Amino acid sequence: MPSPQDLPTAARLRALRELSKRLGHAFDDLGLLDRALTHASTGNEGKASYERLEFLGDAFLNFAVADVLFRADAEVAEGQLTETRARIVSRRPLAEAARRLDLAVHLAHGKGLRDAERHSERILADLVEAVLGAVLIDGGVAAARKFVRRHVLPKGELGDDPKAGTDSKTALLHFCQHHKLGQPRYELVATNGLQHEQEFEVAAKVVDGRSATGRGRTKRAAEKHAAAALLTALRGD
Repeated sequence: MPSPQDLPTAARLRALRELSKRLGHAFDDLGLLDRALTHASTGNEGKASYERLEFLGDAFLNFAVADVLFRADAEVAEGQLTETRARIVSRRPLAEAARRLDLAVHLAHGKGLRDAERHSERILADLVEAVLGAVLIDGGVAAARKFVRRHVLPKGELGDDPKAGTDSKTALLHFCQHHKLGQPRYELVATNGLQHEQEFEVAAKVVDGRSATGRGRTKRAAEKHAAAALLTALRGD
């Protein structure tokens, strides 16, 4: 049983219930969400911090994103999968997810944590992983996967449907037409490996000179990933 000082106040419980609606998960144990939003600087007040939940959430996040990417396109090479996963689970996009959810507003912390630190990308990313860990413990794998799909995976590239990112060439074409950038071009940059296990690198380019590269086991797969990378750059994501 938690000690009395570990129990959230009534006002905090109300705020956490409202937050859980935005998270898309109704917690059976709101104490888990409270812990996920408690910084170690409160240690002298006898409250457990989010650090262990962050550890769990970080591990599950890497698995969940890798699983989605693996199933999304069988033609993607391991190197491209690794790069895409690293980009999705990096601090900046996680911090952006934390800002959309206003997680910093709910962070319980001690006097030693400055306001600038509370809103830093490092702590904001930690909060997303800690909340994910809390969702995993409270609701299981299905609830945690739902959280990742809803709040972490980039919308329009993978989103809720892993197959949504496989038509990136069409999406790039439509974007270029809408912004009068002409027809995107694709150029083979390199071919690596033996014939039975070749990997192709392709550059996608628009008329103003901007470009991005992608790799895949086939030229078509490489073109799709180059298109997705260029589309992300053009949008400024």
